[in-house]
Amino acid sequence: MVAKLPISLRLKRFWIRWTQWEFWPTTIVYLPVLVCYPIWALLSRDIFFFSLVNPKMRMGGLYGASKFQGLLPLDAAIKPKTLLFSADANRAMVESSLNAAQISFPIIIKPDLGERGKGVEKVVNARQLSRTLPTQTSDFVIQEYLDLPFEAGVFYIKKPGQTKGAITSIVVKGFLTVKGDGVHTIKELCLMNKRALLIWEKLEMSLSMDINRILDEGERIDIEPIGNHSRGTAFNDGNHLINPVLEERIEAMAHSLPEFHYGRFDLRAESEAQFSLGETIKVMEVNGANAEPAHIYQEGASLWGGFWTLLVYWHTIFLIARSNRNRFKPSSFAEAHLAYKQWQYIKNEKWNLAEREVDSALT
Repeated sequence: MVAKLPISLRLKRFWIRWTQWEFWPTTIVYLPVLVCYPIWALLSRDIFFFSLVNPKMRMGGLYGASKFQGLLPLDAAIKPKTLLFSADANRAMVESSLNAAQISFPIIIKPDLGERGKGVEKVVNARQLSRTLPTQTSDFVIQEYLDLPFEAGVFYIKKPGQTKGAITSIVVKGFLTVKGDGVHTIKELCLMNKRALLIWEKLEMSLSMDINRILDEGERIDIEPIGNHSRGTAFNDGNHLINPVLEERIEAMAHSLPEFHYGRFDLRAESEAQFSLGETIKVMEVNGANAEPAHIYQEGASLWGGFWTLLVYWHTIFLIARSNRNRFKPSSFAEAHLAYKQWQYIKNEKWNLAEREVDSALT
């Protein structure tokens, strides 16, 4: 049973959420982009101009793009084993496919058309798999879990006509963890951590550990294995890690993706040092126009700096799409509308499912 937080913690959470802009709703953070969007659309003579930023990705990767298809062109050596299933896949079908691909637990399950961590789960055994499969309401992807401690998002841009692109942003992900002091329980430590406090009800529902256990002094445990900002991960500016060796490694990845001009590689590696050298890197996802230069969400970063960066990046989408217009056909209204309906269904279904689980536990 998930107990309601005391009023003091609910007020603290409210204060954190509205005084630190990294936790603001996306609509507010993107307000300058929304204001400028009609201008770009008019200049492009196309409301869906962004679909041409990556012409081989559905809607340019802004929405409705397949995670499975995004990884497909990459060399098998640099990505986790990944399988695609339909929503009606049962446990026998899934386990048979996992065995054939030699994928063992733990695994990652996520919607093929999802985003922002919605519906992404780490599944550690067959029992949890049986509970998770009935919640899949659309095509989903299963990946082998990458037990690599360092995770980063690397933003890459290459304008049409250029032979080489550039890394323009690196975000280093700080996973949600707590450190014991020999006095407080896991739950108490979480409620003292602002990122855990903001999502506590969902965390308490998902945690499989004894949250009333007192951690030894110095003992650290991972609270959330998914590296997403909405799930408690800190986004830290990693632009100091950009170097020629890493740029060459990322360029090789981007070169294998057809007509890929703008987006972010979500990567894992053994360590920051090896990541900088382009070693032990695995690609978990390739994101297109929906990707953000997420280093802007570094704690304490300037709101105005974030606004400006998002405007610059979206203006870049406009410029790339305009350059591609002579070579590729833009998406029709029917295509864009269908992709949007599918994307919204998945997003809302996963959101509503999570909300229903929390509401049920609180009543």
